[in-house]
Amino acid sequence: MEWAIENSQTADAPSATDPLSDRYLAEVWRRQQQILGRVALGGDREAILSDIVSLAEEQTGDGMLASILLLSEDGKHLELGGAPSLPDEYNAAIEGMEIGEGEGSCGTAAARGRPVFVEDIATDPLWADFRELALSHGLAACWSVPIKAGDGSVLGTFANYYREPRQPSDLDREIIEAIALTTSIAVERIRLERMRHRAEEAKGLVLEELQHRVKNAFSLAQSLINLNVPAALSARDLADKVNGKLRAIASAQDLIIVRNAAGRSDEMTSIRTLLATILSPLGYGDVDERIRLAGDDQTVDAQSLSGLAMVFHELATNATKYGGLKDTSGVVSIEWNTGPEGLKIEWSESGGPATVEPESQNFGSRLVASTIRQLGATIDHDWRNDGLRVTIVLPR
Repeated sequence: MEWAIENSQTADAPSATDPLSDRYLAEVWRRQQQILGRVALGGDREAILSDIVSLAEEQTGDGMLASILLLSEDGKHLELGGAPSLPDEYNAAIEGMEIGEGEGSCGTAAARGRPVFVEDIATDPLWADFRELALSHGLAACWSVPIKAGDGSVLGTFANYYREPRQPSDLDREIIEAIALTTSIAVERIRLERMRHRAEEAKGLVLEELQHRVKNAFSLAQSLINLNVPAALSARDLADKVNGKLRAIASAQDLIIVRNAAGRSDEMTSIRTLLATILSPLGYGDVDERIRLAGDDQTVDAQSLSGLAMVFHELATNATKYGGLKDTSGVVSIEWNTGPEGLKIEWSESGGPATVEPESQNFGSRLVASTIRQLGATIDHDWRNDGLRVTIVLPR
């Protein structure tokens, strides 16, 4: 048997001390246990959250409309988790709303970390920015309870809407808090599952990147040997030249990996220092000037530095394997300047083999594209017969 609570203003509604309320709560807990069983089995998130909303609508009163909003990954916004009975236009309008004081019942409850019960949206100051939106869809009252994780952090909000001004009874509060607890268990389990999947994906990505780096290291070593053989005076001289280059490559790798692990954004390094560290093993600083750098004294912080180092290292490796640094006749020029749009870097290869745009992206290309996105930058490739041109723009 399913129980529905009448308007909490009516005399017939059971109170929290009424024996009948125990039957209400027992039914709520029975239904919640069924939902939690599905959560434990890894059920579909959208279906589970929608069923929790339906349970709330069935159990807490005629005409009630419920919603679950989830905190975004940046911890600043609320995203739709489940609200099948609310108007689609309303759901679309509040999707991604910021949390904070005065951001309706849900945004305020998420910011405060405690329930917010607004009896009349038409007059409550918390709804000043959303009042017209809510009233235009016939929503007059909204009670919102924060959904919390086991450590007390806010995961989202569970809200009840009514089409008339209304205040919650003691029994309403009990049932809402009970359903919010079930929602928190479901959301936390869903979040943990998502984190597990991401961890598995990250593990696979790290292994693929490691394999990619090992292949690149062997390719660079082979290229260095081939380039230094003609100028070597003896086997000993060749070994010294190549060993010196390999040590420089190791230093460049330290720049990428150690700085990335430290992640100290207060440390600044110039673009010239970054490029010189990465390119010195490949010929920067040599008398023949096959690698040329030209630019201002622009610096970047440690977080941006690690990303740029990875991008430049990939470009340098490809130039050595396929492009302007493949043989002694090629030249690579890197110029950069700071303008209104940010830091503009132009990588140009000439004198080497003709470049052809690959038909599909390999791992290195995907790694560069992913890193550029993380930096909020853009990258353009111009494949020419006389060499590759790459333009990178990093916003201020």
